[in-house]
Amino acid sequence: MAELGVWYDQDSRDAYDEGDPVIPMRTAAELDALIERVRADTVAHRCPAMIQVGILGNEGYPVLEVGLGQDKGFIHYHAHDAGRTIGDGDPATTVEYVYMGSLSDVPADSEVPIETVRRGLHEFLATGTRPSVVSEEP
Repeated sequence: MAELGVWYDQDSRDAYDEGDPVIPMRTAAELDALIERVRADTVAHRCPAMIQVGILGNEGYPVLEVGLGQDKGFIHYHAHDAGRTIGDGDPATTVEYVYMGSLSDVPADSEVPIETVRRGLHEFLATGTRPSVVSEEP
């Protein structure tokens, strides 16, 4: 099982050093609690939130960019075997998510049901590798 580090509510001006710690995730219950916290924090927001997830102690890849909306979300997996979730949205359009105060346009066809995102995060916690819900980039 991997120990994950999550960046969610750090201030975008911060240096991400010892004074601005990553949120450690060691169990599926901790991960579920964070998912629900993010969704609760942003229920009234115009755009859903994004988090970044990596493996603690590993300063390189793999890294996940994860969108956590109320009903939908996405996973973009950054590593040598990169990929993303593929849903039924229009690939020619984008949807907006917010990461630490910065607006990000995400391909609309990246969005999948939030339970698919949750399953992918659980797999990443269990294996530290690309979740099966993530398709390889063409």
